[in-house]
Amino acid sequence: MPRPRSFDPGDVLDKAKAVFWAKGYEGSTINDLAEATGLRTGSLYNAFGDKHSLYLKALDRYGEKEVAAAVAWISRQDCRGAEAVAGFLAMIAAQVESGAYSDGCFLCNAAADQAVHDPAIAARVSANMGPLRQAFLDRLKSDPRTADAAVMLADFALATYLGMFVMIRGGADGAMVRRAVSVAGAALSV
Repeated sequence: MPRPRSFDPGDVLDKAKAVFWAKGYEGSTINDLAEATGLRTGSLYNAFGDKHSLYLKALDRYGEKEVAAAVAWISRQDCRGAEAVAGFLAMIAAQVESGAYSDGCFLCNAAADQAVHDPAIAARVSANMGPLRQAFLDRLKSDPRTADAAVMLADFALATYLGMFVMIRGGADGAMVRRAVSVAGAALSV
């Protein structure tokens, strides 16, 4: 009879996600992942498959937690749609300026680092970015001032969001990100 698992799979995925987020796919060794999760490599393989499978599951975990939290924030704002989207971007920019997100966005990192070479990762990145774009789109469609241009503006907001994190990962300072988001906020409120 197999031994019951003595770990929380969600907790393990959160720890693996943190390693992949900070070091990237190629930079993360199975030993790094085992050390961070507290599991032996054999236990990791048995529970999650190979490193690639664990990476895909970590991307999904990011979607379940971080993307879902972003979507919830956008959805619950008690203001016009354009202001909710611009407010979300400004909130992220303020967090960046205060030192958060020094490792960028896990999905953005995966898109830039691995998606171009790996269709499974590209599909996961796209699937996990979809809800954020949809949240932008829903809010912009609900705003009479932006309803007609909602698709274009949602794409612009997503590009701004992703671009912020590429800038951060590339070493841009928070003030530069804040200025870019300020321009985006003005564009969204036309």
